[in-house]
Amino acid sequence: MNDKIKSFFSTTGAKPFLIVLLLLLFLIPINFIDSLMHDRLNYQKQAVNSILQPLGGNLEIQGIVIALPFNEIVEKLEGDKVIKQEVKNYVLLTPENFDISGNVETNYLTRGIYKVPVFNGSFSFECSFDPNNFYTDMYFDKNYILEQGVVILGISNKKNLTKLPELHCENLSLNQLSVELENASPFKKSIYYKLPKEFFTKEFSIKGTMNVQGGELVKLQPIATNNTFKIFSPWKSPSFSGGWLPIQRNISENGFSAEWNIPGMTTNFPKTWISDSMRMSEFVQISFITPVDSYQKAFRSIKYALLFLLVPFLAIFICEIFTKLKIHPVQYCLLGLADVLFYLLLLSFSEHISFGLSYFLASFAVTLATFFYASSIFKKIKWGFMIGCVQIVSYILLFGTLQAEDYALLIGSVGLFVIVVLLMILTRKIDWYEINDRIK
Repeated sequence: MNDKIKSFFSTTGAKPFLIVLLLLLFLIPINFIDSLMHDRLNYQKQAVNSILQPLGGNLEIQGIVIALPFNEIVEKLEGDKVIKQEVKNYVLLTPENFDISGNVETNYLTRGIYKVPVFNGSFSFECSFDPNNFYTDMYFDKNYILEQGVVILGISNKKNLTKLPELHCENLSLNQLSVELENASPFKKSIYYKLPKEFFTKEFSIKGTMNVQGGELVKLQPIATNNTFKIFSPWKSPSFSGGWLPIQRNISENGFSAEWNIPGMTTNFPKTWISDSMRMSEFVQISFITPVDSYQKAFRSIKYALLFLLVPFLAIFICEIFTKLKIHPVQYCLLGLADVLFYLLLLSFSEHISFGLSYFLASFAVTLATFFYASSIFKKIKWGFMIGCVQIVSYILLFGTLQAEDYALLIGSVGLFVIVVLLMILTRKIDWYEINDRIK
């Protein structure tokens, strides 16, 4: 039985079946490398989190509102009895205008081999309010407690603050409250300031400054009837996303500046509402990105591993036919293993140097090893050169596919079609029934 199997795989006609079998077997190391990539990516995320958590993570400035409390009588059913109870609730008022100007200084912090863009910044803001809106629509008959009115500043994490924000109303410094007000804030985290009752009889504006820290991105929430955001930074490669894009942007070697003008009708905030739950809208988002993420490209490259493993196997098979030499399955395995190790080399190099240079070094090393080994087993340099050229073309095609993400399917499909056509041309005159008798 063993002699029959040996005899079968020694025939040239059986080599296509051998190639299919080897491709299935190589799924094991390919899946191992794919799992290793996921492990390294998780390790990177842990390193990034260990840097960002002490800084408060991503910065979210969620806005500023005024909260005015009132008492109301609610009825609750307890058993068979209806009990009336007085509870305190709040009506919230958003600004007429909300202007933010921020200057963000960036740098890198490292943990092991990983580095994360972090920032320190100063933000100044000004917002204007019209308290007459407390007495319009459905809230005109509320019995407001003017003495307990507060200003609420929303932020995602208080660790983002390097200094207590200072708020001023008509040249009067507002005092921070040391207590959390239940059911008052629409934000994740809030800082409360006492607002004197005399301001509820006229229009007024509030100015403030914030010194902040964080990492990777800044998010600003438009909350007013009219919102204007201006951001400046020496960072050279920002990414703008979120619910609105800047109407003006300037990116140069010295950094960037960007400006947003956002009308309140496009947000999720009404002029006034009763604070019964957290209310969020979309954010303006400024990301301080690193231009190249090597892990994402490494993940995409290994998705094509089987296809680009098939190509050199087919090249060896064609050379075997034309040279009339028998190539042992072990030699197929060694050449295939070199192709699989390309992805491991790519992952290892890209953690320390640029992805482009990593790709060149990994592909050059594998191509060189393939060239010398193929020249040896086929006993002529020209066959090694041919297989080496096949490797080079394969790696160039793969690199183009990785660089042109939007055209990856097109490039892959055309490339596969070209390979099939070349195989047809090269093998069009082969008599497959007589080939086993010709090859010794």
